[in-house]
Amino acid sequence: MTTYIIVNSLVIFIVFILLLYLFFNQMKLNGNMPTSSSIPDRDKLNQITSLGWIVKVLLLFAFCSIALSFISPFLLTRPAINTDFDFSKTGQIGDTISGLMNPFIAIAGVFVTGIAFYIQYKANILQRELFIQEQSENKQQLQQQIDNQNRQTKIQQFESQFYEMLKLHRDNINEMKITGYDFEEDDSLLKNKFTKITEGRKCFVTMKTELECVMSIISKQERKLNKETFKKCYELFFLGFDEFKKAHPDETDIISIIVSARNQHEKPDLSIIKSNQDRKTYQSDLKLFFNYKPFSGHMSRLGHYFRHLYLTVKSIANSEVVTDYEERMKYLRILRAQLSHHEQILLFYNWLSGFGDNWENDKNSFFTEYCMIHNLWYHNLFEDQFINEKVNYLRTKEVEQRKGKMFEID
Repeated sequence: MTTYIIVNSLVIFIVFILLLYLFFNQMKLNGNMPTSSSIPDRDKLNQITSLGWIVKVLLLFAFCSIALSFISPFLLTRPAINTDFDFSKTGQIGDTISGLMNPFIAIAGVFVTGIAFYIQYKANILQRELFIQEQSENKQQLQQQIDNQNRQTKIQQFESQFYEMLKLHRDNINEMKITGYDFEEDDSLLKNKFTKITEGRKCFVTMKTELECVMSIISKQERKLNKETFKKCYELFFLGFDEFKKAHPDETDIISIIVSARNQHEKPDLSIIKSNQDRKTYQSDLKLFFNYKPFSGHMSRLGHYFRHLYLTVKSIANSEVVTDYEERMKYLRILRAQLSHHEQILLFYNWLSGFGDNWENDKNSFFTEYCMIHNLWYHNLFEDQFINEKVNYLRTKEVEQRKGKMFEID
């Protein structure tokens, strides 16, 4: 009996130690529970719901204990070699069976009960994790809906601003007027002068003609155009003759030609010019084919036009709301569709002169990347090597986002 008591006490002590180990181990895991910022993934959930090797060993031990309890009366009531294990003289057989089976059944019950609490504890952990995960997903979905709604609101505001600026662009063109003059024709003869007004997009046609007339004058004096001489051409065209004379008083040859051309254009010798055809022939050397006082300047017309157009393009190209290149191009194509061929030609000349160098430089690529002069008919430009080189520069400049050609006529 002494040996049996010792063995039974050791078994109970080992079981108690294992239970304490499991308890403190789970308390440690509970202290490291993930929060809502650490949502369990599939591996983590599998780890929580799976049984550890210790639990499996205890379950096996519990089943073995129950099985052993059924055969222990037969084994322990046999004649024993050692008297310490002789249970044949322990009283009634019922008391013997009960006394021998109860310890094993109790041990198995302790194991199973502890495992049941342990599994319930892990189930509670799993439920908590799933609840936290569901809360986090709902929060992410709600935040995503709020972000999408805010983005749609910003896009609507952006489009509203864009179409308002587009309307202002059209208004700027419609308000353009150049008050000029022409002569009455009677029997192919030029007679009295009368007022003639050029309005809207027609202004760009006559302004292009005037600017290229200036290029013709200066290129003949300077032999060829370059960056400096082209800037003089644009200053004379944009600022007018009076401002040009103040800025370049030493250009006496150009000044004298301009003065003579203005006088001949405004007050032609009607005794010499007998028809419009004769007048065109008379003006063919300077190509003064426009009906207003030449070289008076167009800063009052083109200044705010180019500023507003540049601001519109910049607000789209640098938008923080519309960040995708193709989305930006969708709006810029709508804007570019409002520009006539002569508008794009003057826009190109404006950049070439240096007055509008922000259209295309190291910082901005509104011509090459965003194709604002994609419809430029460069064959209609003033024929000069300097201008052709600049067209080729734009055509061959390396780009990052544009996929098509620089010019539609290439």
